[in-house]
Amino acid sequence: MNKVGIPALVLAAAVLAGSVSAGERQGPRISVKDARFDFGMVSQGTQAEHMFEIKNTGDELLEITQIQPT
Repeated sequence: MNKVGIPALVLAAAVLAGSVSAGERQGPRISVKDARFDFGMVSQGTQAEHMFEIKNTGDELLEITQIQPT
């Protein structure tokens, strides 16, 4: 091979290897244990609390920007 062919071949192999490893990434993935909870009857003026267990099971940063009660 000539002097241009070898670096071009190495570059092409590196690009292909990078695209394969990028395809294996999951990204952020949220997992909520017991996602639903019924508070039952709560009297007005009292405080009700429940702690939800939220876990990022993905391989990138999980950013929670908004939570809404239903």
